[in-house]
Amino acid sequence: MAGPLEEFRVIDLCRTRPGQMASGVLADYGADVITVVEPGFAQKRGGPDAVARYGVNLRNKRSLNLNLRAPGGVEVFLKLADRADAIIESNRPGVVRRLGIDYETVSARNPGIVYCSLSGFGQESPYASIAAHDLSYQGISGMLPQGEDGKPFVPPYNQADLNASWFGAMSVLMALLRREKDGTGQYIDVSFTDVSVTIPPGGVEDRTLRGTDPAYNVYETRDGRYLTLSIREPWFWERFCKLVSKEEWTPHPRPEEPLRSEMVAFIAEAVRGKTLDEWLDLLRENDQQYGPVNRTIEELAADPHLQAREMLLDVTHPVTGKRRYEPGFALKFSRTPAALSRGPTLMGIDTEAILRELGYDDAQIAALNEAGVTA
Repeated sequence: MAGPLEEFRVIDLCRTRPGQMASGVLADYGADVITVVEPGFAQKRGGPDAVARYGVNLRNKRSLNLNLRAPGGVEVFLKLADRADAIIESNRPGVVRRLGIDYETVSARNPGIVYCSLSGFGQESPYASIAAHDLSYQGISGMLPQGEDGKPFVPPYNQADLNASWFGAMSVLMALLRREKDGTGQYIDVSFTDVSVTIPPGGVEDRTLRGTDPAYNVYETRDGRYLTLSIREPWFWERFCKLVSKEEWTPHPRPEEPLRSEMVAFIAEAVRGKTLDEWLDLLRENDQQYGPVNRTIEELAADPHLQAREMLLDVTHPVTGKRRYEPGFALKFSRTPAALSRGPTLMGIDTEAILRELGYDDAQIAALNEAGVTA
């Protein structure tokens, strides 16, 4: 059964993971996403694992080897764009214009095109030309977590990148919905930093996110696993205090020192007294706010929630041949569910098939390969 985005074609010009994830969301739910990649790009990244990392196209996508700087490369791209519904690119501002594949050029031929540019600081900004990554975007947007001393620290997740991926995908869908009404596409300027400003900053205003409150913390169990308590509402806190025979704590869900350290130490010792499974059963019986911590792929694969929701897919890496898990599909559609139509593949594996769809014959394809336009 086809996904909800069947019959939409999206061109993915992104070289880095955030943009690839944005188009990947669309691919997972049925869009025909074509990744355009420069021949030999993976090798240019260098390192022993360059091909394994950068030479693999994400699942549910096709890919086209195309050198946009070679004579004739732009012509191939524009033919592809003529038949597309959307384009997602994540180059530095100005790059697509210099290549001759910018929104103005494409929309003059295809007025219905939805063209989304993802960049760190947007197309127009005093910072627009700065080359940066997630950490810098989080810092500027006020998103970096802070310790109890107020000092910011490097976060464990590329949250600004993830935010931009989802907002980028959502913006394309919004523009396509609008196009259904008036038939005209549009340009979308998505900044990683702007998107992160719209997300409440972690740990800046909410003390519970700094990992010091006893009711909102992580504790080690007797068997070396970890357990989260995420208690916020007073009625849950009251029940927890009764559970650990500390009713006198009930008026202090967010304690100050020295009571806070005393509580954390007591709960930590209590949690170490039982295994994770024993705590999960006990907390469920007492209607608590909690969860297990999965730190390894084996723990993720064994989690009953993730199993029931089919959130881990077993695939084989196309370069290393190793078995690995792919994230499942988070959105559960009743009529048009997402599906794994094809696993991760080598970049450029669909080049010939895509060129034939564009009307190129054997001789023309051979000429493009000979000229270094394709490979």
